[in-house]
Amino acid sequence: MASFLSILIMTSFLACGDSNIVSTDSDRLIFDELKVIFDDPEYKALPLNMKVLAIGEAFMDRPYVSHTLEKEGEEKLIVNLREVDCVTYVEYVTACVLAGEEDSADFETMAAHLMRLRYRGGVLNDYSSRLHYFSDWMKDKERMGFITLISDSIGDAPMDPAVYFISSHPNLYPRLRENPALISKFAKLEKEIADYNMRYISGDSIDSKGDMIKDGDLIAFVSDIKGLDISHCGFAAFREGRLCLLHASTRSNRVEYTPLPLSEYIKGLKSVSGIMVGRIKER
Repeated sequence: MASFLSILIMTSFLACGDSNIVSTDSDRLIFDELKVIFDDPEYKALPLNMKVLAIGEAFMDRPYVSHTLEKEGEEKLIVNLREVDCVTYVEYVTACVLAGEEDSADFETMAAHLMRLRYRGGVLNDYSSRLHYFSDWMKDKERMGFITLISDSIGDAPMDPAVYFISSHPNLYPRLRENPALISKFAKLEKEIADYNMRYISGDSIDSKGDMIKDGDLIAFVSDIKGLDISHCGFAAFREGRLCLLHASTRSNRVEYTPLPLSEYIKGLKSVSGIMVGRIKER
């Protein structure tokens, strides 16, 4: 008998419909290769957080390409497993891991999980329904029961979610240039995000909080640039006992581990004040 979660996922997928999914045969082939990992008994025995790292590593060296979701016309669910940026990498890995937990780990199930991750409340309406601000992404996924915001309980600094970058820079977004009416929608959403009550771990506290972070946790870099919330994201990964990041990197333009422990790595980055941490929930 199908689980309630499976029924909910497939209902979400059917509501979206095949015509709203954009993918290629190569994307399906990549997912079929991941299914071999899902069937491995050693993988099946792993806790969920280690499955996240296993699938995250399966994307190792995948090229970093920005703006892969910015297509002309109406908003559709784009599945591009061939090229990733930091956010799409997190989304694809998470969607694949969650699909692997299902009885039927097929491409359509993964796409349904992806839609529920990428869009506010899991519903694709228009361009503004996509979660463009990553603090909003994390808060929405917590509301939907996908993650727990660990940094809210262990963080040592209040998060300032006063975002306004998108509505104040519509010229940078082709969809907003095409449809100026969306600008007011984004301004309204930004005001709602500004009311979020969240915390983060300051850069100087990362090492002391390390024992409360797990492999596979979601890590988001908190930006102190006015109007922005998060500048980068990836997955926590302990290497030789030190917290590092597995991410789609602009340093090498590929998926890689940070060459330094995370606390040292962000010291070399301008305008990064600390990290938010989310934990994907066991299903």
